[in-house]
Amino acid sequence: MKKLFYNLILPFTFVALLMFSVIGVSQFRPFFSRQYDKLDTAEYIGIAKDDLMAVTDGLLSYMAGGRENLDMQYEVKGVQREIFDQREKLHMIDVKNLYLGVIYIASALGAAVAAMTAFVLKKDGAKAAMATLNRKYKYVAVGLVLVVAALGIMIITNFQKFWIGFHKVFFTNDLWLLDPAVSIMINMFPLEFFYAICMAVIAVFIVLCGIVKTVLAVYGKK
Repeated sequence: MKKLFYNLILPFTFVALLMFSVIGVSQFRPFFSRQYDKLDTAEYIGIAKDDLMAVTDGLLSYMAGGRENLDMQYEVKGVQREIFDQREKLHMIDVKNLYLGVIYIASALGAAVAAMTAFVLKKDGAKAAMATLNRKYKYVAVGLVLVVAALGIMIITNFQKFWIGFHKVFFTNDLWLLDPAVSIMINMFPLEFFYAICMAVIAVFIVLCGIVKTVLAVYGKK
């Protein structure tokens, strides 16, 4: 049992950290504000920046289960209107289910890592357990580097293909195919926005993995 836990702790940790990176970046309001400014989103849509941020707050709350629907009305190009149409709302049901699934899985993995880590710490002591995990990190890191590198190459070289592939894998319908001529949602989040968010997730993930390595190295030597 102890050997199994040692073999599972780091892989579970890395998957959980990737998921928490997605959750953290996707709920970080300043990131959205900076991207909107960079892409001139409010001006392009014809909505006030404050209203755009209010729509974003509602959308993020909905994804995380904080509100029941996406019924929101704001002035767009001088006309008071419902922000999202029925197709967009139906797509967001799928997105919400996927997003909540990520939250639940990340939380479960985090709890499992905490329980397994507590077990090996109790069995071997903090120093020995951390030293063992630090040694295993070297081997797990090889796979980690390969995965991150492959993901980064796909995103950088042909992000559109990557993003379409992602939707085909995780969604069973074509509701994600939105018309920029009528969809406010697709104009809020064009391909450039998702490219930026993917790169931010990778950056946060790498930093978190580095923190794990540092903790293991420091406490494994004490």
